[in-house]
Order: sequence, then structure tokens, then C-alpha cells
Amino acid sequence: MHPLSTSMPIRATALAASLLMAACGGGEADIDAGLDPASNPEGISKATGAGPGRVSRVGPEVVVQLEPGFAIAPIATALGLTVLDQFGRRPIYRLRLRGGGNLDAMLDALRNTPGVKFAEPNVLSETPEGRRSSQWAIGGDAGTFGTQWAPQTLRLGPAHARSRGEGVRVAVLDTGIDADHPALAGVLARRADGSLLGRDFVDDDANPAEEGSRIDLGWGHGTHVAGLVALAAPAARIMPVRVLDRAGRGNAWVLAEALAWAVDPDGNPRTDDGAHLVNLSLGTTRPTALLKTVAELVSCEFGDDDDDYEDPGFDDDRLRCELGHRAAVLAAAGNSGSADERIYPAAEEVKGTRAVAAGNAQQQLAAFSNSGGWIKLAAPGEAIISTVPGGGWGTWSGTSMAAPLATGTAALVLATLPRDGDPTRPPQRQWLPEDLLKRLEDRSKPLCNASVKQIDAMAAVSDTQAPDPACP
Repeated sequence: MHPLSTSMPIRATALAASLLMAACGGGEADIDAGLDPASNPEGISKATGAGPGRVSRVGPEVVVQLEPGFAIAPIATALGLTVLDQFGRRPIYRLRLRGGGNLDAMLDALRNTPGVKFAEPNVLSETPEGRRSSQWAIGGDAGTFGTQWAPQTLRLGPAHARSRGEGVRVAVLDTGIDADHPALAGVLARRADGSLLGRDFVDDDANPAEEGSRIDLGWGHGTHVAGLVALAAPAARIMPVRVLDRAGRGNAWVLAEALAWAVDPDGNPRTDDGAHLVNLSLGTTRPTALLKTVAELVSCEFGDDDDDYEDPGFDDDRLRCELGHRAAVLAAAGNSGSADERIYPAAEEVKGTRAVAAGNAQQQLAAFSNSGGWIKLAAPGEAIISTVPGGGWGTWSGTSMAAPLATGTAALVLATLPRDGDPTRPPQRQWLPEDLLKRLEDRSKPLCNASVKQIDAMAAVSDTQAPDPACP
């Protein structure tokens, strides 16, 4: 994310959370949704063309969900808003204020408008706030990748004797991927015609490649994260989805679009072509109704009597969920070393989603990792070797690294039958996301001097008790 370093140990707490989504493995960032859009002059809204971050050139943006029976056009006209996009057929819209419009006043007006279920800002730009050093060190190779401390701590070796994640698709929503990396080329999800099952929601095309160079803050993050999914679950298949630009930035709307695509890439809820698991090594410090809604839709944690989804625009989501085409979501917990900061959407605590803290080689919570009762899981996250663009290897630290190791472990479990499972059916769709994540929790082991427990792959796969760590 910063220029490469060949000597510095890593503090890659990669961009912990801004509402303009930031990766959680390097410096931290926050945003002001009312910032002058000129601070991101390259951005272009989806309505006028794709550009880095897909944010508007003129005026702040808002996201609105309507109650059933209401239309967006008269509301937008009355308040002087431009409709930029609709979230599929759902009654959720992205709108732009006129240049110079007052965001807070507009949100107040929308929230007092009949038929508006929620109204909140979408992000236009980023202000670096408390940004940490975010350098990754070149080094390592395929051998050290497999023999570093993290696989031993997770007990991946004995776990792989029982499961390698066969038949599991993992969507990695991040900065993209180096699809030609020797360690990744053979583990990417493919369509029937052989094309890559991935998407770029930044440039709005089908090529989710890492873009940029060593001077760009986000460069290499997605490739590093994808390598750790492959390390933990070598037989799983990775769906790379680019949602962060070369600076490691994105926004809530783009992330929502990508989450919905990940569980239904072909737009047909009847076909089982979507992810079983979603990795988010990114997040925001600000809760958003949009991301909470999408997290519920992805994990299918909503009931038939839930008024939030009675609009016909959610019919495809309901059908997909009835068919069991759902995904568990694991997300980085953030890197402020705080017991109070929360990172969303994981902190919404929607069933089927979990935040992941980072541990170190001493079996302790990493100093940079967020903590707190909302975090139930940890995984190795300090000084982790993985893939980087150009076919190389690098070491990085952050909850961004812990999340994919947890996601890969979940893939190992997902490829096994649940308790009382039907051996005549593929196991991947027999697990409810919440039951899968509860298995990881129940079979985790304590970290030394911390309340959060760390995942143990062997215990999770075999449904046995994890051994306690040897603490000082």
C-alpha cells in the first residue's frame, strides 16, 4: 500500500475503515461525507461513466430506501435530487444533491418525507485520519508461505487431511487480484466457458485486476488477502471482486452492489453460482442501513414476515434464500488497537456475519487489533507472508490478514457435513451461515491475556475441543 520496503517489519494495519470503505491491513482512514468532491477529481458517477471509486463529480450523494408503494421520481423532483442508480429492482436508490447542496439539511428533509424508510450519506472522498505506516516487505517464497507460523497455529496441516475446502466458492471483495500469480491462477473460480468468475465494481467491468503501482496505498492488498484464503483452503475457489481503488478506497454503494453480485453473479436466483463465503478485509467506522440490509440479504437472515423486505423488489432475494443460496460473511475487525471502535458491516452483528481480530505468534492479541465484546473470533494477523502482484511474495500485518485465514478455515468446515447432515447432498448448502460461524466459535481456543478466542482449523473441521495455548 505504500512503496515497498525490503527491511521494515510490517505495521500494515491496512486502512482500517472509513465509510468510504477502506482496507483493514494498512493505515486507518475516515471520511466526511460532505467533503468537496474536488478532493477526488478522478471520480465519475455511474450515471455518467465509470471512474476510480465511482463517486460523483458534482454534489454529495445520498442513499434512500422507500416503503412499498412509493416512487422515487416525485420525491427526487420535489427535493431537487438527481437519481443516479437503483439497487437492482429493490426500492433502494443512490441520488445526488446539486452542487453546493447542504447534505445534513437534505437528509433531514428526506427522513421527514412520507415513504422514505431510511436516508443516509454515500461517500464522496476520504480524509486520512490517524493514518498509520502501511508498508509491506518484499520477501518469502512458496516454501516459507506454507511453513510460516500462522498455518501451525491454526493447525492447518491435520485439518487438510480431513478437508481442503472442495466445492466452496469464496468471494474476496478488495482491491482486485493478480490473476496470473502462480499461487493463485489455479484456485480462481471459473464459469463454464472458462472465463474468470469475478467483477470490477470500481471501473464497472469484468476484469478485477489489481491496478496501480508501489506508490499507491491500496496496491497489492487484494492479492495478499486472496493468497491467505488459498493457504487456508487450497481446494476452495476464489471469486475476486474489486471494490476498492488503487488508493484502497471505495464507498458503501459499490460495496453493496458487489455483495449482492457475489451471491448471485448471473442474476438468476435459481442457479447456484454464487459465493458460499464472503471475505471483507475492509469496512467503515460508521454504521449504514444499506450495508446492514445487504448483510441480511447475503446471509438470508430475514423472515417471510419481515416488513423490511415485503416490497416486490426483494422477490429474487427471497427466492434465492428459499433455495439455500446464501453466504456467511467474515470481515476484518479494524486496526486502531481500540476496545471501543466498531467496524461495519460486521459490527451490525447480523446473523451469519462475524468480525475477525488479529493474533500474533506469541498467541496474544496483536497490539494494533481492535477488541471488544462485539468481536467473537481471531486469527493470525501479524507478520503474515502471502502473494503480492507480479508473482512475488510479501509480509503484511493487520486484521485484513486475519479475516481471510478465518474465511479459509470456514471453507474447510463448509466442505464437510454438518451434524445430522444428509450424505446424499453436497454439504456446502446444508450449513446455515450462523451455524457455520458458531462452529468456528465453539471450537476456537483462547488467546493469551485476551477475551477473544482464536480459530483452530483442526478442531473446527473435526468438531473437537481445541487445545489451550501455552501462555507465559
